[in-house]
Amino acid sequence: MPVAPPTSPAPFSVADTLELPGVECVTPGTATRTFGRRPDEVPTARRFVREALNGYPSAFDAELLTCELVTNAIQHAADAGWVTVAVMRRGAVVHVDVIDDGRGGLPHWRSATRQDEGGRGFQLVNEIAQRWGFLRERAGACVWFELTPED
Repeated sequence: MPVAPPTSPAPFSVADTLELPGVECVTPGTATRTFGRRPDEVPTARRFVREALNGYPSAFDAELLTCELVTNAIQHAADAGWVTVAVMRRGAVVHVDVIDDGRGGLPHWRSATRQDEGGRGFQLVNEIAQRWGFLRERAGACVWFELTPED
């Protein structure tokens, strides 16, 4: 698979899929919920994050970014049947995993123009999250992000 050119605005390049047998993206003690891969589940996933963070300083941003990533999984993981959202607080840090069981493709950066209706999800995640990335395994994909409260 080709690596993104150095002039790409993407914060990462992918040379190949990452296979880590036995490694899960979800950490014990995390609030998790699995949703069907349907558009009507996006608001439910957003409410789940709001309730899991219960007024935590980064709750609004976590809701927004989770909504973007769940929507991406619904739109692009065509062979997936479900999407799991896992929310964890570690001190001031909020960590969210969005996991699907799709077996094809990799999450990828798109450069959207003003006329494009989509293609800004990862750009939004990149602007708001302090750290983010993804893990691709045979069993599916996990896109994650971390937020810290504003000082």
